[in-house]
Amino acid sequence: MDTTARYSALEHGGLEVTERLDGPEVVPGSIAPVIERRPSLHSPEIAHPEQYQPNKQEHGNYFGGNDEPAAPAYGEDARPAFMHNDAKEAGMAVHETGGPRKARRYCGMSRTVCIIVAVVAMLVILGAVLGGVLGTLLTKHSGNSSSAALPQPYTFNGTSSNNTTSTSSSSPLEAMAGTGFAAAVSADGTGRLLMYYQDAKGRIIENSYLNGSWTLETTSLIDESVVVSSDATQGSPLAAVSYTVGTLQYRQIFYIDGTGLVKTTNSTTVSANAVATSWTTPYAIATDHAATSETAGLAACSDHVGMNGIRVYYGSISGYVQEVAYQFNNTALGWNELYSFPQSDANSGVACVVYDNAVNQDQFVNVYMRNTSGIVVQNYYDFVANDGWSLGPETSTNLTIASGTALAACNDDSQSEYIHFQLTNGTIMRGLVDPSGSVFEQYNLLQTATTNSKLAATYVDGGALLMFQNDTNASTMWLADTSQRMVSILNEAIP
Repeated sequence: MDTTARYSALEHGGLEVTERLDGPEVVPGSIAPVIERRPSLHSPEIAHPEQYQPNKQEHGNYFGGNDEPAAPAYGEDARPAFMHNDAKEAGMAVHETGGPRKARRYCGMSRTVCIIVAVVAMLVILGAVLGGVLGTLLTKHSGNSSSAALPQPYTFNGTSSNNTTSTSSSSPLEAMAGTGFAAAVSADGTGRLLMYYQDAKGRIIENSYLNGSWTLETTSLIDESVVVSSDATQGSPLAAVSYTVGTLQYRQIFYIDGTGLVKTTNSTTVSANAVATSWTTPYAIATDHAATSETAGLAACSDHVGMNGIRVYYGSISGYVQEVAYQFNNTALGWNELYSFPQSDANSGVACVVYDNAVNQDQFVNVYMRNTSGIVVQNYYDFVANDGWSLGPETSTNLTIASGTALAACNDDSQSEYIHFQLTNGTIMRGLVDPSGSVFEQYNLLQTATTNSKLAATYVDGGALLMFQNDTNASTMWLADTSQRMVSILNEAIP
């Protein structure tokens, strides 16, 4: 991934003081070029990474890798001899060298004063130019310099694929460093992408994306009506589902509060600009086992087939990943703690994917987690057989998966599953799994993120869309939507 855009250093030619009284004063200078990026949210750029061929799939392998002219010099010619008219005599010439030379003046000033004034003027100009350049670098997409300080996107064959656009002069959205992310597709059938994050004030905020635009693009649009909850612990992992029960369409969020309890809140009310409002009072879904304070693990899945409800997975203080369930057809039961996954890493992430096979009318929930041996493993449950949890594919032992890594997973229309996790060098890797397969079929290196950045994924517009925090600016939210063949569909900062 490319680093932040760099600007040429300011170079000024030297000041040469001439010795000619009426010679021109040369004060060379230059103005730093202003580089402006105006990304777009609307027109994703398609290209291929250098390390991958667009039609090539690797199976079971890990691959990770004007000169200014000088001022003219003027000489001093000797004064010509001349003769007074009153001293002319035949054969005789009287020469006069003249009186003492007067000090030279430059624009009415002495040489020393002129040099001092010129140097001061150059310093003022230099300071103004540097101030403008640094101001551009330190300002996050404001006005015409809308994206100057955004973290740079990774490149495909050396070409930036950043396409963000922001025309508002208000402050851009800014997340808390270490924020959790949650993503889901709205159950209303519009294909709207719902995303959730924790802002600098610790509030959980909902944003959404549809037809090339975000519901929230600046902080001026954030008020209490769009705040999901304010009692989440700093950097809490987040999870989200959207589903329909009867005639109501739900948006439901899960998070960890300051005491370690996993809480939930939901909304069935949507404003005219598609923002959910009137969120219910948050309540705990599990009281017997609180979440560990270091966990990056929190995931939620819902479906009307098989599980016919919601399943939540989180890193428990007891030292393992815990499952909690809610049934749509028996709401009186409330939330119930179910399975505890042995040898799971409670501090690392967890992700879940629902697999529906319409032909065979069976359904699985596949849950991915890092185990105590440092590899990512799949645990799956067959709702038709209903015979308990079984172990599925696991990542290669050659991968150096970071301790405490977050995980994010989603599946496409053909049910292929995309599992994202972070390596020890900070790079995010994506593994591809066939839902009924026994191995990770393919690995792809994506981008670099902040250490232990939270992740969220969902399948949108033909690609596995991933949310994370970019390593250039920990408070900036970034998303990348990439197809199975590693074609970039969208790669930009969230406004």
